[in-house]
Amino acid sequence: MIKRETPKTIGWTVQGFRHYRPVSRLDQGLVTAVPWVSFVLLVSAYLYFLAPNVLQPGVVIQLPELSFTDGRHYGHTLAVLSLPMAGRSDRDEIFFFDDQRYLGREASEMDALRSALATAWSQKANLPLMIEADRLVRHDTIVKLFDMASEAGFREVNLATRPPER
Repeated sequence: MIKRETPKTIGWTVQGFRHYRPVSRLDQGLVTAVPWVSFVLLVSAYLYFLAPNVLQPGVVIQLPELSFTDGRHYGHTLAVLSLPMAGRSDRDEIFFFDDQRYLGREASEMDALRSALATAWSQKANLPLMIEADRLVRHDTIVKLFDMASEAGFREVNLATRPPER
């Protein structure tokens, strides 16, 4: 009788058999970059779709329509609203500058706005002042703002408008 010896298994190989190792295609080439490309695409898509939905703090201003557009760059922005006052026929004007609110009827707050304009000009003197005034703001208020900007040191003051709807 012929005595047969059972093959001994060592790890993943069996003694007496030819060792076969196929070349793995997953370890080579651009396949290893696919997860990183996928990650970058997901992040960029997230940022792309999130960008229009970022809320800018502030209020809605109805800018006057004008066909003339110069395309000046924004600098320091001063927003002006004209809101109706409860129980009165006149309107109250509110100014927003550097995330601060200033009431037009308070002389102390207008002085604070004047000093804020001077501080902003001293920090970045090369930027213009952009006034975004609601279309219901009185003309004398805009003239006073131009005067305040001139006193603060601004040499370029622009009024924001929007193109007419077609």
